[in-house]
Amino acid sequence: MQELDQIPESWTAAELSVTYKPGIICESPISSPQSAYDFILSVWDKERMRIREQYMALFINAKSQTVGYWVICTGTVRSVHVDIRLIVALALYTLSSCVIVAHNHPSGKLEPSNNDLKTTRKLKKALKLIDITLWDHLIITEAGYLSIAVKGML
Repeated sequence: MQELDQIPESWTAAELSVTYKPGIICESPISSPQSAYDFILSVWDKERMRIREQYMALFINAKSQTVGYWVICTGTVRSVHVDIRLIVALALYTLSSCVIVAHNHPSGKLEPSNNDLKTTRKLKKALKLIDITLWDHLIITEAGYLSIAVKGML
């Protein structure tokens, strides 16, 4: 490893620039799993619903208004790898009070897999460290949704 006095003066660290324009993208408060599902369905890429799993996060302020959403990742027909660090970073950046995540099951099955539950617990724990609540995790299909919170599995 180079000593600090041997680093050339022209050396700079990589810089990342992210832009965030605060605002409300949905005035109607998210007050239930159904209202979260309705909003998610309004922005979801429905053409991919039967083809590939996608994982989305909604970022909610203290008034239960959606301040942002992001498709975190797109996977295969059977699975999706979720980057928990990205969800936590976006929740911090948007000054969210809580987060709702959702992903689809192309198979049409509404039951969560063991991996779904493991990822949910890991995300809940990570968000709790920074005083942000994981409000729910919805599994969605063309036929409807399942709320992991309502099922008592959150």
